[in-house]
Parts: sequence; C-alpha cells; structure tokens
Amino acid sequence: MIKTLRRFSISILFVLLLVFSINVFSSDVTYFAGGRYYVSERIAENNLPYGIKHYKDIAFSSVTENSNYRPQQVNVLEIPSSDNIKIIPWADISPSKWNLSPLTKIVSDYEKNNPGYKVVAAINGDFFDIDKEENFACVPEGVHIAHGNLYKSSHKPAANIIGFKNDGSNHPLVGNVPFERSENMFLDIYQDEKIIKQFEINKINENPEEGEIAVFFAIYNDNQELISQSVTDGYIVENAEYALPHSESDFYGLGKISKVGSEKLKVGQFALVCNNEEVGNYLSLGTKIRVQYQTRGEFSGVNDALGVREIFLYDGKFTGKDNNIHPRTLIGMKEDGTIVMTVVDGRQESKGMYGVQSIEMATIMTHYGAVEGYNLDGGGSSTMVIFKNGKHEVVNSPSGGYQRSDANGIVVAVKVPHISYQVTNISKDSVEISAEVISKNGYDFDKLYVGIGNEIKEVVDGKATFTNLNSNQEYTYTFYQKIDEEYKSLIVADTVTTAKEEPIINGVYLSYANNRLVVEVDIFDPDKAIMSNMIYINNKFAGVIDGKANFYNFDGNFDNIYINYTYDLNDGKGSHNIKLIEFEIKCDFKCLMKMMIYKINNRLISIYH
Repeated sequence: MIKTLRRFSISILFVLLLVFSINVFSSDVTYFAGGRYYVSERIAENNLPYGIKHYKDIAFSSVTENSNYRPQQVNVLEIPSSDNIKIIPWADISPSKWNLSPLTKIVSDYEKNNPGYKVVAAINGDFFDIDKEENFACVPEGVHIAHGNLYKSSHKPAANIIGFKNDGSNHPLVGNVPFERSENMFLDIYQDEKIIKQFEINKINENPEEGEIAVFFAIYNDNQELISQSVTDGYIVENAEYALPHSESDFYGLGKISKVGSEKLKVGQFALVCNNEEVGNYLSLGTKIRVQYQTRGEFSGVNDALGVREIFLYDGKFTGKDNNIHPRTLIGMKEDGTIVMTVVDGRQESKGMYGVQSIEMATIMTHYGAVEGYNLDGGGSSTMVIFKNGKHEVVNSPSGGYQRSDANGIVVAVKVPHISYQVTNISKDSVEISAEVISKNGYDFDKLYVGIGNEIKEVVDGKATFTNLNSNQEYTYTFYQKIDEEYKSLIVADTVTTAKEEPIINGVYLSYANNRLVVEVDIFDPDKAIMSNMIYINNKFAGVIDGKANFYNFDGNFDNIYINYTYDLNDGKGSHNIKLIEFEIKCDFKCLMKMMIYKINNRLISIYH
C-alpha cells in the first residue's frame, strides 16, 4: 500500500559514524513496501522537446520504516507517450562485431545512422558480456531489437524482455510477459529500400530440400574461433552490412548479393541456397536481402525491445528480491503511459551517493508515479545523458568516474529536419555557418534560421555569419523555423568555438646565475595557442616552460639565438610553425659580463695560437 505523508517538523535524532544516516523527515515522504523515499532538494530541472522532462534530485531512502536513511542522487526522465517520440534500444554494431561503447558514442552512432532524428536523452541498457566470454563476444544478455531489426533474438535465462510500441498509446511498454519469436528465420527481399516480398527460411547451414531455402553463415566455437561454412550454388553476400552470428540458432544478416556460386564463408559473409523457383525469381546480383527471426505473441509487431533483469514493480505491487546495494538504472511506466527512466548514483558515499536495493528501487519509482519498474544494468554502467546547449551531456555521476563502455543503451529520439551543416569560416571574433535542408521530415517551413545567443539570422544562400564574438569561447548555435513572427526551435543544435588570439613574442630577457643561463620569454598568448616553444642558442636548445628556458653550463657563447614555436588557432587551418630570428633581447649585468669574458678569452686564444 502506498502512503504519502506531509510532514512539517524536522527532527535530527543522531548521526552514525560508520554509516552516514540522517533521520530527517521532509514533506512528501513516499512509503512503499516498507521502504521510504523523499526529495530534499531539486538541484536541476530541464524541459526537453515534446514535453520530456529531466530532474536531478538530492534525496534520501531507506529499506524499512525504522532503518536509517541513506543519501542519494537521483536523475529522472519523464517521457510522455507520443507519436513524435521514439524510445529505441541502440548499440554500436560493426558489420560483423558487437562493440562496447560509452553511452555518448552510442548516441552519436544512432544519429549518424538515422538522419532526421535527434537524441534528446538516453540511458544505458541491458546487462552484457563484460568479460567477453561469449562465443560471439560483448553482446547483451537479452534480445536487441531496433527499428524492426532483430540484431539479437535470443536471451539468457535470467533476462526478462521489455518492448516499446512507440505508438502514442496509454500502454506503450510491453513487459512481464514471455518473449516469443518465430520458429524459423525469414528472408526479406528489398527494392528501393522497401521490403517487397518475404519468405520463410527452412534450413540453417544445411542444404534445402525441394521447395525450400536455406541460409548459411560461419559461427564461433567455444574458443571464439570462426568455423567457416562452405556453400555451393549459393547467393552470396560477401561484404554484408551486418552478419551477426550469435549462434547457429540466432543470426542476423543484411546486405546485397554480390556473387552467385561457391564460397567458403568468412567473417562478415552469409549466403542463401535456394531450391524454390518462386524465391529464386527474386534473387540476383545486387538484390538486397535481410535474414532474421520475427517476434511473436505479446511482442508481435513490437519493433524495439531489449533485455532487463529484475521486475521489481508491476501493477503497483512490489515484486523484487535483490537486496544488494548498487548504482541503478531503472525504467518503468505510469498509468497514463508516461515512461519513467531513473538513474540512482552509488558507490560514492563521501558524495552522498549510496545506491539502492529492490525495495528502494520500487519506492523511488513509485514516488515518481510509476506502476511498473524494471532493472537495467547498474553499477559502473549507470549513465544518463540529455541534449543540452547543443551537445549531449552526462548528467549523473558514474561510479567509476567515467562512462563505462556498454553493449547497448536506450535512446529517446525525436523527428527533426535533416539539415546538412558545418562551420565554414572561423576567426577570433566571428563564425560562418553553412547549412542546407536535405529533408524537412514533416516540418513545414520556407526559410531556415540559425541563432547564437539572442541573435537569430536567416540562412541566405546557404550561409549565415555572426560577428562581435569573443575569442576562444564556445557558443551554441541552434536552427529555427519562423511561425507567426515567432522563432521555433527545430531541435537541431551544435557548438562552435571561436579561434584563439594569435600569439605574439615580443622579446627575451637573459639572466645568468650559478653557471645557468635563464631565458625569459615575453609572450602574449592569452588563449594558450602555442603548442610547443623552443629556444636555440648556437647548437643547444631548451624548451620554454612557464615562460622560461634554462641552459645549464652556459659558457658565454652567444653568437646565434632564435625561437622556434608552433601554434594552432583552432580556426580549421591547422598548426603554424614559426622560426623567429628578429626580436628584442635584454640581459642582466651578470649575463653581459659572462658573454664579454667569453669574447675576450676567445680573442686572447686566437692571438697566442
């Protein structure tokens, strides 16, 4: 039973030395299944596109009504169910390899492969093969389905599966039901990037009978060695877009037929052998094909799904059993279909970030309105990203101090115009932005605008220039449409940094003491554009560190001096190497005397020899 009590008194009972626990009762304490949770301060709030909200709360939780509170830092995303918002599992997958990547790289990979969509938020995903022990290594524990592609359709026994309908309904999340797939794989035939025909595949790595078709692919053994497959009279995809052999009973392949004949299949290849006249009529060189399983049962028609571990909250009831305290990444759903994503930081007790167990997980999700809750990979993987000020920003505190490389993540993407843009000219006080609308992607506008700060300009002849900027400063630029004289963001934004001030070396000052010549360089370099700086005296040289170069055992010989330095203004023109031979030289009395003595001695030696 859920009880939310309004408390106005604050009573500090005691402070434990071993465990930082505070018995403080604030307003809006949520009680659930014996656990407690309340927010003491909301330190960040961001309104993202299409009503998506992000919160960062400083909070306290406990596992029973009598146990001590533990401090927590909790980041929350609330994502309304909408046709305009897509929640998609994504992974950084190479043609024949599953990669482990930080969440921000997974996000950028999604945007690269899906022009016209902007990721406005993301969290890490499923538990995965972190030790790279699987035959086909680095894969998630559960299935991985994105945009209808069943990149992985098998799962570990411990994995539960959740799916996203992305249909704008009041129940867009599928969970707590068995995942089912087709008994056989299916062959999809493409034309102009659309599926025009579909056939059931009858055999795997086995020649087909009359009227059948078979798929062939190499698989990895227990030693992660590739066991090749030989094909005769096959339609072969030699350089597949994807050829992912999880096992003999789980494969995903996509690519164009590039050869008809025999082949010993290797990494990144697969083939069809056809003994069916109808199917054969669709197969030829250059035909694009896809081989994969299909979803069935409750997941039939679900185009986006991934694995989770524990189901700790369902139908408003506590269903968890995990009593271990860890950083956590959670996902769930409210009664109205709003998706709730939560990252609870942990393993950073000195920062007030403890982590939670199942009862606290359920209580926290209940506090934010969820009636379903599922546990994603946590620990060092727990990460949340939002799109803010033109870039993707990690908003939580990963326990390892950095983003762990994971097998997949969950991205929250919205449709945006496909705009090709770049910064084409950068100076210390101006930038020129070039932009072209490739596709309006459902938006309705005639003119494109771009803005920096409060200044918004129309893109004319594909360009817009901004002046009177500060040197070496990062600026966010955002693209807009204009509706009824009001500028509306197109949710396409990026950052640019103006060029640095060009450095100037005015001269050097020489001083001598303890057989050491010190060269102090008078440098004007406010933006630290200089990358390297060397002083050469005769055949000796020394690097300039903190404005000084030291020459030890200086004998007074000063016939030749020059400065060689390299700088980069970050203006897109690369680095510049300068050999400076004319500059002002000043020296102290000791240095002057040392050089005079050297000259006199050399003169005397020349006279007597």
